[in-house]
Amino acid sequence: MGLSNLKRKAVNGFFWSMLESILSQGQGMIFGIFLARMLSPGEFGLVGMITIFISIAQVFVDSGLSQALIGKQNCTRLDYSTIFWANIFIGVLAYLIIWFCAPFIAGFYQKPELIQLTKFASIAILIGSLTLIQQTILIKEIDFKTITKISTISTFFSGVVSLLLAYNGFGVWSLVWRTLVNQALRSFMMWRHSHWLPQWVFSKKLFFEHFSFGSNILLISIIAVIYKSIYNFIIGKNYSETVLGYYTNADQYSSIPSINLTNITAKVSFPVLSEMQHDNESLRVSIRKLIKTIMYVSFIIMFGLAAIAHPLFYVLFGEKWLPAVPIFQALCCAYAITPMHAINHSIFKVKGRPDLFLKTELIKYILFTPLLILGVYFGLTILVIGIVVFNWLGYLINSFYSEQLINYSGLAQWLDFFPIMLLSGIPAFLIWGLGVIFPVDPLTALGIQILAYFAIILGISVLFRIPAFYEITAILKNKFTFINIVKTFKPQDNEF
Repeated sequence: MGLSNLKRKAVNGFFWSMLESILSQGQGMIFGIFLARMLSPGEFGLVGMITIFISIAQVFVDSGLSQALIGKQNCTRLDYSTIFWANIFIGVLAYLIIWFCAPFIAGFYQKPELIQLTKFASIAILIGSLTLIQQTILIKEIDFKTITKISTISTFFSGVVSLLLAYNGFGVWSLVWRTLVNQALRSFMMWRHSHWLPQWVFSKKLFFEHFSFGSNILLISIIAVIYKSIYNFIIGKNYSETVLGYYTNADQYSSIPSINLTNITAKVSFPVLSEMQHDNESLRVSIRKLIKTIMYVSFIIMFGLAAIAHPLFYVLFGEKWLPAVPIFQALCCAYAITPMHAINHSIFKVKGRPDLFLKTELIKYILFTPLLILGVYFGLTILVIGIVVFNWLGYLINSFYSEQLINYSGLAQWLDFFPIMLLSGIPAFLIWGLGVIFPVDPLTALGIQILAYFAIILGISVLFRIPAFYEITAILKNKFTFINIVKTFKPQDNEF
């Protein structure tokens, strides 16, 4: 496949993944805002208490096998069927384990209501195991347009259901039903769209071939989700569900843009870069351009959100959520660097070295454990500071091995994105200071800060001719034409 065709596929994939994030996550944020006004922080905290267990189970369902399928260039129906049945088996097993452990989870937190919540919420594990192959095939084909449509529709209808339930007094159950309806709709539409159907076959040889690649990713994913969710575990045990609710929402809304940008980076870069895995020079050039574009978006969004956090929370969620603002600001700074983790991880996977993925992640979590312990003993502030340190230090550890694989060192990566970090960091600091020095009502402050921030960013981007700005502008101009908009929403054959 020629480089020009790869670039076209990468641009299309990036555009549709970005559009999926805007439409589905944008809807998710809007529905979440209404739910936050209708429900209490404590009800969000109850869901946060069971998140760690369901998240770990969902990681086991995937087992890194989808990444193995994406990395293999010529997958057969036997490959897909083998992994499909493996996923189903693991999903059922994971669900049964959580179902039987539900009373112990409720006993640990001393919250009897968690028994039924845990049993019901974990049904999402079963539903997710049914569609992993369909989604993997779409990613492998870089068909993010279909994924965008499915995600947008399922997010909208699940959000409407959750609002109706919350309005009618279902409380925390409205949050659980939101997840289940979303998963069920995604599964239905994936199956309806897919041309692939499983066969009654299973190959032990192929399973272990894929598992040998995915096992390292599985182990790291388990460790990552444990460390990610252990904050909920610690806060839920040592503080009230209200404090956990503050942290849960601060983490959710600070991580939405970062996680989506990171997922876009990982989903698009891995299949595209896999096509040039034996050409280090092309890999290095493509990754440098990717870093400059992705980090331009990441720093602008994350630093900007931290700058406007106080009026933003007041206007969107109400005064009762203001204690979450400092947590939100710190997490925005922490998560601004996470796309760099995904880019370096893609390098490891493209070069067939998932063992380095495992090695670097283990090093990061070993170094982070003392910070975690300090957070347990000295409070929430130290715990959140530890998260910031972990994310930035972790990037440097990941980048160490990229130099060995494609001769692209952490210092070289830093020099590529540092000017972009300054471009957004300094205006964000000025805008934050503007809100402190000239206090006005929250709605006015929010409007002034947003307009001023983006005006400064736009001016600097044009003045210094930032390449990432023009790259993104070109993509948007090309895609948001009348013809392309019509094509986007025009039903195709065999579509839902």
